[in-house]
Amino acid sequence: MLDGSVKPLDYCGSSPATAPDDSGITSGAGSSRAGIAGLASPEHLRLWAADASRQQRTPGSYEWWYFDAVDAVGNGAVICLFDGFCFHPRYLAEVRRYHRRMRAHDLSAIREEVLASHYPAAYVSAYQGGRCVARFVNMYPPDSFRGSTDSPELQVGPNRVTLRHDNSLGIVARGYPTHRTTGGVQHRRDHCILVDFNFNPTFKGVEHIGPFRPDGADGAHHMWVISTPHAKVTGRVQHVDQRNGVTIFDIPINALGYHDHNFGGSGIARDIKRITRGRALGNDYSIVWNHALTAENLPATTNSLIFFQAAAEPIVIMNPKTEVRQSRISPSLVRYPTMLTMHGSDTHGNSAELVVTLRNLMETTPYSVRTTCSAELRILGRKQVRGEGIMETSSVHSLNWPILSDAAFRTIRPIDRDDPLWRQ
Repeated sequence: MLDGSVKPLDYCGSSPATAPDDSGITSGAGSSRAGIAGLASPEHLRLWAADASRQQRTPGSYEWWYFDAVDAVGNGAVICLFDGFCFHPRYLAEVRRYHRRMRAHDLSAIREEVLASHYPAAYVSAYQGGRCVARFVNMYPPDSFRGSTDSPELQVGPNRVTLRHDNSLGIVARGYPTHRTTGGVQHRRDHCILVDFNFNPTFKGVEHIGPFRPDGADGAHHMWVISTPHAKVTGRVQHVDQRNGVTIFDIPINALGYHDHNFGGSGIARDIKRITRGRALGNDYSIVWNHALTAENLPATTNSLIFFQAAAEPIVIMNPKTEVRQSRISPSLVRYPTMLTMHGSDTHGNSAELVVTLRNLMETTPYSVRTTCSAELRILGRKQVRGEGIMETSSVHSLNWPILSDAAFRTIRPIDRDDPLWRQ
């Protein structure tokens, strides 16, 4: 039990009881700590080019790298590194203020508060039995994100992604978790979440690059790089009570995983009401979808349904006809689908229909909902496949409401450069 009256709660309810483990922090089999990014070959740099940092430096821009690995019983983690945390309430407010002033004045100077480099962040959620049992959103000092096309590595604070010589990715993440208590959200500096993954892509090379949402009114592009639609992931997820020297949970991971990369040159939520994205994995295939709804409540023309299979070109269906047959509303008023269908054809005449059904609620935040789901894809005249996956709905415009903006702000923990966690 943690000290005082604080119990490890998540945003969906109580964490399952686990026995403390005194084994401490271990790397385990398949540790991701190996890898020398500085000695990359030209071939590695070529593979890295699509996944490398774009160093977006226009007002409201953002870039993130998303990784997930959750096994059949719901154990695993989601990791997201940000150069421009586009869900930060202050960033959103500064960008809105900037655009209002742009309409009224000719601004030649741009304040750093409206730039992505001012908001580097790392987000990690740990899952056990399909429920979020720990989470952190840690913010780091401005200009502390590290990434380029010259070295196959990303780093923000103590969180690092490295492309190794065998084309696997080594991922290390650690941060101070947030707990919800009867007195509100509490940050625990005496606790630490640690994730150590070996991320081994099943399909080689970058699989798809396309739009994530429509271009902004200012012409800014919003791109989606699906660089690893299918991977085999090993490693560990741990929650450590550093003050008392005990491990609250230590979850070994041997699961299928997914990784993509998004970036945009202006605010992600401008003229967009909400975005639902998901993936479902089978032994040798992946089903990936994206459904954005515009401010006019119309499906975005950049919505897509993509089927990846080993040793085959992906089937990419742009602007499929989409219907949200059933939906629910989260406590923070985010509407998310419980049943979604998509159907359409690609440029080669392949017709497909996808049915996605919600299974369990994994996690909610003031601006998003993440669930497990099952997906069934029928490619007419060819095959029918099923997979289990994860679906997430984000509604950034909800953060315009002060009560939700304040709730989101309280979940963010600033980290200083001299913080002990960073120096480990």
